[in-house]
Amino acid sequence: MAEREIKYRGLKTFQIFSGEIKQVWIYGFFLKRGTYGDPGPQAHIFVYENGYEGYRVDSKTIGQFTGFFDSSGNEIYEDDIIKLDDGNLGVVSFFRGAFVLRIGKDKIPKFLADVRKWQMKVIGNIFENPEFIEDDSKKQSTKAKKKRGAK
Repeated sequence: MAEREIKYRGLKTFQIFSGEIKQVWIYGFFLKRGTYGDPGPQAHIFVYENGYEGYRVDSKTIGQFTGFFDSSGNEIYEDDIIKLDDGNLGVVSFFRGAFVLRIGKDKIPKFLADVRKWQMKVIGNIFENPEFIEDDSKKQSTKAKKKRGAK
């Protein structure tokens, strides 16, 4: 059996001394665990750096590494926004046992293993860049209206 890297990422939010809110992606392995004083199990990403260090992250932001890379060599994770060479945008998700890319207005899933033959670039993710998806759906509906008007 071939060894593959199974890792996750999650978004950690914290406040610095000035009161400013910062967010940083933590990459490692995922574990839900309770700690003293927590109201039940919390989502943690653990990183190995001279021993394991666990970081509490927002559970809604946890995404698994797909095992695929974009055309620039960047790792592709669940909830990443991908731009294809034809200009379409898609969101990576896990569907029926496989990583897929949901492209266009209809969000029909296409296996990421098939899509990777195209040029694709990670341009963001749904948590930090939701405007990319909103903008793309507006473009799709404008195209559809133009087509209906032309007929």
